[in-house]
Amino acid sequence: MLISSWEDLVKKYPDLAKDADRPEVDAIRQYLKTGGIIKTDDGEKFRIIYPTKKMIDDRITSLRRQRTYYVKEINKLKSLERDFTPIRLAFDPLYIKHQMKMLSNQKYREAFKRLGFSWEHFLDPKTRKIIEQFMDNPDYRARVLQALDESPIYKSRRFGAISEAARNTRREIINKKIQILQRKVDELERQITVLTLLKRWM
Repeated sequence: MLISSWEDLVKKYPDLAKDADRPEVDAIRQYLKTGGIIKTDDGEKFRIIYPTKKMIDDRITSLRRQRTYYVKEINKLKSLERDFTPIRLAFDPLYIKHQMKMLSNQKYREAFKRLGFSWEHFLDPKTRKIIEQFMDNPDYRARVLQALDESPIYKSRRFGAISEAARNTRREIINKKIQILQRKVDELERQITVLTLLKRWM
């Protein structure tokens, strides 16, 4: 007998309704609720003969592959800012030049610390230009530091806010993508659980 709804199932097997809270019984209800169809044998005892156990196993294998893929994508996104960006900068001529100057030039090192930039500012085209001038032109460096001392508002609007806004936007995008993928992973895990419990009735 083909069954496509929980209502039809409990009409034929009323004892299942009494145990509806059991995980393996609820799995049947969830499976039917999401469009699944089952076929039972002709006996009085409830037993599923369709889908077959092999069909269920194949489906679980497919779902696990999807879950593995999404989990890898989530991990890539989580490590994007932590690992990927510094690797990019390791081959950046401007960043390499900056690091060498930080080691060899005490005045530049102290001035750059006052500027308040981090490695992330090297990825922002706007602040890259500032850093390059700041590094190569002592007069420009002096003017910038003077402006920072005389106008905190100038500092927040002209420098820190630029990359901070870009960084926050990037984090928001990454977090949103992670949330979407995590919902997919959660749904896949739910389906895997339902199918695994369904096998108990075969």
